[in-house]
Amino acid sequence: MNKVAIMTDTITQMPQEIADKYDIKIVPMGIVIDGKLYRENEVNLPEYYQKLLQITETEKLPTSSSISAGEFLEVCRELSQKSDGIVYISHSVRLGASSKAALQAKQRLQEELPNIKIEVIDSGTACGAQMLIALEVARAAAAGKSFSEVVEVANKMIAKVKYIIVADSLEYLASGGRILEGRAWAEAKVSTKALLETDAAKGTVHAPLARYGTKRKAVEGLLEIMKERYRDKKLHVVINHINAPDEAEELKKRVSSELQCVELYVTEMLPVVGRHVGPGSLVLNWWSED
Repeated sequence: MNKVAIMTDTITQMPQEIADKYDIKIVPMGIVIDGKLYRENEVNLPEYYQKLLQITETEKLPTSSSISAGEFLEVCRELSQKSDGIVYISHSVRLGASSKAALQAKQRLQEELPNIKIEVIDSGTACGAQMLIALEVARAAAAGKSFSEVVEVANKMIAKVKYIIVADSLEYLASGGRILEGRAWAEAKVSTKALLETDAAKGTVHAPLARYGTKRKAVEGLLEIMKERYRDKKLHVVINHINAPDEAEELKKRVSSELQCVELYVTEMLPVVGRHVGPGSLVLNWWSED
């Protein structure tokens, strides 16, 4: 264990094998299905998405459950046994309340464990973009950086990461209250495939970028945007998909061949984000080297 322990949550969509490799502690979000609460990393994804596609009434859709202060306390106590400091990389407070619960836990832990440094960092983002921040922070911790240096890496990464959703439908984002800057498009009830961008540096979440008649055209539009912006840049990329593995693999091939990727991961979305973004959607997450 590094002297600075790194913690994040399942909204990163980070596979456990990657978390284990970089010594990152992942705290699971909850999902309420038919009135029963589950840890989202323990849900059978094929069954979940099959059922989600069959639900036609908004009030019957699953609901998400943020991580509680008690859960954070338990994990931090565990990490404090082997570390001098703990850094939690949270998803955006605009997308969930987990960072607020973590701050409550931090206040209690500072009284209980006064010698342990704790920092709760709102990443301003989610999904693979949040994962990319956690990876760089974990690499800094593994390299022996001090607590303040690790926090500095996190804050620098927040200014770099972005993601674009290729939304198969805006109905899920709208019904779950996560549409944010894209609300006007959702309310227009126009049947299109939308690109929505989140940029932590600008403080924007799901800002409308472009609309297309088909998903194929939306993906082509996404790639053109990326090539126009980053043709000569080295990129760190995560592709998330929601019950669309073949499309994710095809996007991976295109991104690999048409852009300069230093690292590239493909992961499947867990139930919380899957419910809010909707089956069939893709998310391209990245940061570019200077």
